[in-house]
Amino acid sequence: MTMSRRRLCSDVAALSIATPVLLSAARTPAAGTTGSAVAADHPAIPAIARDFGSIGESFRPKIRYWWPCGELSAEAVETEIRQIAGRGFAAAEIQCIFTADPSRFGWGSATLTERLEQAVAAGRRHGLRIDLTVGPAWPLVVPGLSADSRQAAQELTYGKSVVAGGSTYSGPVPAAPEPHTGVTKQTLVAVQAFRCEGSVEAKPLVLERSSRVDLSGSVRDGALSWTAPAGGQWLVLGFWQRGTGQAAVTGQIVSAQPAYVPDHFASAGVRAATGYWDDQVLTPRLRRLLRDNGGDLFEDSLELDSALHWTWDLPERFEKLRGYPLRPNLPALFIDGVHRQYTSVTLDATPDFEFTDHSGTRVREDYCQTLTDLYINDHVEPLKSWAHALGLQFRAQPYGTTIDTPTVAAALDVNETESLGISADYTDDPSRWISSGSVHLSGQKVFSLEGCATLNQAYAQTWPDMLKHFNTAFAHGVNQIVYHGFATGTGMGATGWPGFSPFTTDGGNGFSEAWGPRQPTWADTNIITDWTARMQWVLRQGRPSVDLAVYRQSYGPDVRVPDGAAGFTYDFTGPAQLEGTRVSGGRLAPDGPAYRALILDRQRTLPVATARLLLSHARAGLPVVIVGNPPTRTPGAHQAAQQTARLTRLLDQLLDQPSVRRVADQRDLADALKALGVRPSGDVSAAPGLLSVRRTLPRGELYYLYNPTSSSVTADIRVEGTGRPYELDAWSGRIMPLGLYRTGRSHITVPVRLAPGGSTVIALDGRHARHATATSGGTVMVSESGRLRLRATAPGHYTVTLHDGRKRHVAVSPPAEEQRLDAWHLTVEDWRRGPDGERAVTTHELDLDELKPWSKIPGLQDVSGIGTYTTTVHLGRSDGAHLDLGRVTDTFEVTVNGRRLPPPDQISHRLDLAGHLRAGANTITVRVATPLRNRLRVTDGFPGQAEMPRQEYGLIGPVSLVPYREVPIAD
Repeated sequence: MTMSRRRLCSDVAALSIATPVLLSAARTPAAGTTGSAVAADHPAIPAIARDFGSIGESFRPKIRYWWPCGELSAEAVETEIRQIAGRGFAAAEIQCIFTADPSRFGWGSATLTERLEQAVAAGRRHGLRIDLTVGPAWPLVVPGLSADSRQAAQELTYGKSVVAGGSTYSGPVPAAPEPHTGVTKQTLVAVQAFRCEGSVEAKPLVLERSSRVDLSGSVRDGALSWTAPAGGQWLVLGFWQRGTGQAAVTGQIVSAQPAYVPDHFASAGVRAATGYWDDQVLTPRLRRLLRDNGGDLFEDSLELDSALHWTWDLPERFEKLRGYPLRPNLPALFIDGVHRQYTSVTLDATPDFEFTDHSGTRVREDYCQTLTDLYINDHVEPLKSWAHALGLQFRAQPYGTTIDTPTVAAALDVNETESLGISADYTDDPSRWISSGSVHLSGQKVFSLEGCATLNQAYAQTWPDMLKHFNTAFAHGVNQIVYHGFATGTGMGATGWPGFSPFTTDGGNGFSEAWGPRQPTWADTNIITDWTARMQWVLRQGRPSVDLAVYRQSYGPDVRVPDGAAGFTYDFTGPAQLEGTRVSGGRLAPDGPAYRALILDRQRTLPVATARLLLSHARAGLPVVIVGNPPTRTPGAHQAAQQTARLTRLLDQLLDQPSVRRVADQRDLADALKALGVRPSGDVSAAPGLLSVRRTLPRGELYYLYNPTSSSVTADIRVEGTGRPYELDAWSGRIMPLGLYRTGRSHITVPVRLAPGGSTVIALDGRHARHATATSGGTVMVSESGRLRLRATAPGHYTVTLHDGRKRHVAVSPPAEEQRLDAWHLTVEDWRRGPDGERAVTTHELDLDELKPWSKIPGLQDVSGIGTYTTTVHLGRSDGAHLDLGRVTDTFEVTVNGRRLPPPDQISHRLDLAGHLRAGANTITVRVATPLRNRLRVTDGFPGQAEMPRQEYGLIGPVSLVPYREVPIAD
């Protein structure tokens, strides 16, 4: 492993009085910086945080690595693996998305296998694990598998014909709609006739269940002759099974042979996929390399496309699992569009048909549960076993419109979600976090995220944009990020800088982002990966501690969040997740998330077994709040009446328990929880909108706090736990003991200051220490020796109240004057495509009287690159100063008097310059790197970028330097 790969903290600044503890980095200090730091076993550092500054490889983020299959050189593989490793990633997930020459470079080609071998070998040399996807692009496809193969994905579709009562239908069985290209065969599954109730043009078309006539045995050579009983109108339905004909999203440009999606609900489909791997992809050398340096086998989102998901023995499997036959219920399964690859249709949409007894919803629930069972048993488990035999873990994104995602998630080695954005202004989508309870209750250590694919943001996405995705995911239980992504430089005919990118072929503007050395910000990527690694370390420590279990039983993405319990943390849980749980001390799953209450919010269904379990838990003291009407029925159609009667009796008993409350709507939820004695572990009521995560360790607590709002937060936050609080700065690795806080019997109240989009970590170590509880002004700091000091930016007499009630009066002499820094010398490295097609850099030199975006500076309007801002300030006597940079786009670093500061917070843009300033003249340099959009707007071959407005780049400010004084607080 190279030294650059082991980079765990960026440049370390010298410690000064009252400066936070900074853990030493596992790297050589950069020129111009000091290497002094406090050892990890220093008594000032809490035991629970001693690994915070030396994050191991397992906590580092991953990145998707886009390949045009094998269409890249061995030299490129070596170089790019080294570049990825050198920027602090733990693994690269190779994605063969498409190629210009499938015969030579496609999936299964000798060239691609050779490149995979080279990648895994290079990864081992450079300390980078290699993840492989289950096939080219997505969803999983198998070259050589025809659309008509029995191992290919199957669908059920239907044709229909209306027959008047007493009339005769004579002719071919009603035909299904035209299949996808490549599908030439279909199998008749059943022919049925039903009397219609009401109009035959209505949707849903209502069928009289008891009138059903099975005509399957009357078909001769594909034709049917049948006379309908007298009266009304009848519908003759022909149900046909056939291949879906679905290819990868990139079409048939991934392999030399046509490739189709295999059956995901039958083991034959997995055998087709793994058999191809074994025969065409995995050489003995690649197998050995993967055992030595492989990471995950990854399957992307379950984007299956069909009229209705099917498999060859589904009727038999359904009857065995659900206890009743499927064929008589086939019409009830169809909802137009619900099984399409990119669909907004849900199971709540109007079905094509409904029965007069209204049983269709129940049948569809059983159908979806059966698909879930088959997907786990016949797809996930075999693929997982096969991956394990190669020395890999199986990681997947198991969400689809008719799948119980959390139940599938529990069967995986690593469950993954994604923060897909359709606009640059990313908003929290609760459907992305529905597996949080599954991860926590199953004991899985990692909840993964494919991060930051945002539409129309290619070459425009900033790292703060990415961090908004990351922080939101962290607040919902995610603790592993897979960056989206790094693109190899060449392929698909791409010539010249910036190079190949899968979502900007032909100059389009698709999903972000093509990270790599093509981007000016790439040099700063270590700042982001180090921050990510420290955050992921925090969020994998100890065990999760979550306030509420929100019951959710659904197939698809719909979700109802407990908005009436603002400030509480929550997980979604369903029947499969709750099975086998216990209650102790009023906590559900006390050794895991230790939920304080369970919420049933207008849930329509509840299995009898789950109701019985909830009753047992309530009797054991678990608070339960039912919002709105309790469930009125059990899911599924088997013995529905009997099951619902049992459910009703159990719910009556549940409502009689003293630990159970029923409220009309979510507005009453908080009061009900309070009446039951349920409080959030972190009280963020002083900062509405603040999100938190708690991790409980044997000797302390870790709290992650995130401000997703557009306003700054300055508030006192109460958290459960004891001992001195510390702030863990994931940007620099600093651990800062807090000097100002209040304690209670089992809680601590700490001051929190967060910029919009900012986050922090608070650690409680259980050890008591001398501290202040109030101050009339300024900030109470803790020096390296443990002494309290008051930091103030204004002169005056301050009163500090100590933890024992004593008051200390502190006189602060005037610090130097605050200065606004408007005048800067700006040097710009202008990145552009040169005459030879490669990247060229020209230089601009400017003197600025005021700061403004490059887009408003003549000569820089369409420039992208790196700007270096330099100014000189003169200071009188002070003990330090804060530098507030205002607006900055994109990444930045700061140097003072030739010494680079520790990595700065890329969100707050506020830095402490303690130990770097001196009386007299001081030189401050701010280096800012930008995205590429503005340059590509005026670069040939990028019409999609040319249509977009300019971005505002650079140090925009306003910038201010705020000196302060520090004075000891007497014992």
